[in-house]
Amino acid sequence: MEHPRRYVLLLCSVVLANMVFSETAARRAESATPVDGRVQLLRLNDAAGNFALPLAANADLYNLPRDIRRVVVRIEDDSNSSEALLDTHDGTLVLVPQFSVVDGRNQPTDLPAWHSEQAWVDGEASSEGRRGLSAFTVLDALLGYLGRTSHFPQLQEVVFVGRGTTADLVERHGLRPQVATSFRIRHVRAQLARR
Repeated sequence: MEHPRRYVLLLCSVVLANMVFSETAARRAESATPVDGRVQLLRLNDAAGNFALPLAANADLYNLPRDIRRVVVRIEDDSNSSEALLDTHDGTLVLVPQFSVVDGRNQPTDLPAWHSEQAWVDGEASSEGRRGLSAFTVLDALLGYLGRTSHFPQLQEVVFVGRGTTADLVERHGLRPQVATSFRIRHVRAQLARR
């Protein structure tokens, strides 16, 4: 009896996430800023269990090239903006986590959402959906995913890049104890372009 129940719960989670992301995609299509990367839903793990995280990426996360040697994780001020994605494939995977902000709609229970953009940037715990996750926990879980040698057998380096208000988040993540990995981890503060 437990086995069919899990499939029903998983199906409901996928349907709800699809509803949330289809509305987000519609809003993005209406905006003036083009979106270069495709938003994909990735299942991650932390000490308390599983959760879902939408990510914009320059590759299919469920059919990854085997030659990825470098991953660049861009942490954007506007987590719904992925215009910074580069069309880079030369052994580099670019990821832009999409930190969801509560907008009045029901959130899937496994998708963390914060009460404001500033809340996740400040490292506060998610308040809706999958509650109690900080952006630091999400980034740690992403590192755990990237550490899977079955997915990334040639990975040599992961670079977290923050700019603007997210630069502090990236720097603070770099000061936290990191899990042992077979690849190098760097945290970089990107300079904003001057006009």
